[in-house]
This record gives sequence, structure tokens and C-alpha cells, in this order.
Amino acid sequence: MKTLTRYLETVLATAQAGLTYSKDPFDIERFIKLEAATAAFLAKAVDVPEQAVLSWICLDENYPTPKLDVRAIILDDLARVLLVKEASDGLWTLPGGWCDIGESASVAVTREVQEETGLIVSPVRFLALFDKLKHGHPPQLPHAHKAFFLCRATGGSLRQQTNETTAAGFFYTHCLPELSEHRVLKSQIEILCQRIESGNTETLFD
Repeated sequence: MKTLTRYLETVLATAQAGLTYSKDPFDIERFIKLEAATAAFLAKAVDVPEQAVLSWICLDENYPTPKLDVRAIILDDLARVLLVKEASDGLWTLPGGWCDIGESASVAVTREVQEETGLIVSPVRFLALFDKLKHGHPPQLPHAHKAFFLCRATGGSLRQQTNETTAAGFFYTHCLPELSEHRVLKSQIEILCQRIESGNTETLFD
């Protein structure tokens, strides 16, 4: 399924690029048909409404590139990691979300943490940049890269509920709750926390 999804995303990206650069009206018509057919097939392959795929296309009408998702690792004095429970699916994840236009990744992760937890944080280290397609995430649109930061709380207070989350808490990595795997994987949390604990400062990628 992951291979099929990746193939369909590539075809869809080709159609988007063709619509961006083509001048010939007949080629444009062909690319429109290719985009529509691929969107319908891709929606069925990943079991999402076709309108969701079309909405994603509308947000990325020009030359298609991966989106950037930012996530924060915040540890307490017992080396437990902070997780939030997503209102959308009832599962847990690291605080974070999409990087908005005009934001740097560090500004985005600071904003997301405050929105989802009430904490004011300072990013102190860039830990990893992962391609979702190279990890065990369930198939999902759009194609995204995930940036992980080690963050230190500098103010605010931890809230148990926000507009986007229904709970928050610190957990040991060996007893994590059920995770929202579209957003983060147990293996990612474990390896990043292990590297923090060991003092390994090399950045992971891919």
C-alpha cells in the first residue's frame, strides 16, 4: 500500500507540475484529466474522501513540494517526555503541527507547543528531519517531512485541555500510551530520547 501511495503521489505531482508550466491548451486539458483521475484513485487507496485530496491539491496548486511538520520533545526532571492527546482522534502525540507560511521551523514549534499545552518553550537543539515515507507511518496526504526539536520550558503552565487537545502528561518512553501514528511513532520518540540522554548531538535525517 505504501508503494502504491507513493507512486500515485508521484503521478499527481507530475500532473501538478504540468499544469504549472504547460502553455498548450491541449496539454493543460490532459493534465487536468490526469490530476482528477489520480486524485480519485489516491483517495480510494488511502481510504479518504476524494474531496480531501482535492482540497490538498488546492492548497498546493503550483510546483508540488513536501510540507513541513514540526514536533517538540520536552522532558521533565525524570526524563519523561511530554505528550498531548489529540481531540481529532483521541490518540497521543508530541506537541506540534504544520509550519505556517512566513514562519521558521523553530518559531512554528514554539507556537504549536504554546497552543497545545500552554507552555512557553525555547528550542535548544535540532534533533532530526525525517521523511514520513521512509518511516512506518500509515499512508496519509500530503507528503511531509517531520522536524523534531528538543525544547526547554521557560514559562507558562501546563494545561490539560485546549482547542486541539483533550489531555497532556509526561510519560516514560518504555510505557507510552497509544500514539497517533500519522503524527509520531514510538520508535522515533525512543531513539530521539535515547540520543538526548546519551549526549549524542548528531542530527538524524531521512
